[in-house]
Amino acid sequence: MKNFRFVVICLTLIGVLSGCTLLYPNWGKPTDSPSPTDSSTPTPTETETETPSPQPTNKAKAEVEILDAYVDTPNGIVQVIASANNFSEDGGTCTATFNGGGKTVKASTTAESNASNTQCKPIEIPLGGLPKGAGVITVRYESKNYDGTSKSVEVNIE
Repeated sequence: MKNFRFVVICLTLIGVLSGCTLLYPNWGKPTDSPSPTDSSTPTPTETETETPSPQPTNKAKAEVEILDAYVDTPNGIVQVIASANNFSEDGGTCTATFNGGGKTVKASTTAESNASNTQCKPIEIPLGGLPKGAGVITVRYESKNYDGTSKSVEVNIE
């Protein structure tokens, strides 16, 4: 009976531990070389006008998608979650731009490779100084190989 209990416990442990690989797809992913991670808080910059910059012709188009953009009033931020869906690479930059009430505010963060796409780390735009009411957010992904901008997503600041 003790052997049976031991076998059941071992099989349960193996099942639980192997399930973790489904929850974190990058576990054990080989990398070319380790790179330091940026743990600093993104610094937003404020500009009065936005001039669209032309996309370089030598870069492939990044298909950028905003997965979620919402106002987190208790934490005083607008949180933006985005990804580039047509490639997987490390080292790009994701820049969220808020336009509303005559103000333009940008915040940037880095991106990292995932199993099938490139995920932007969560982008946080501080609510302080943002006008109340409707605004739109776009995200631009840029790296040495790819460049692209998402469609606009509307947020409402109360």
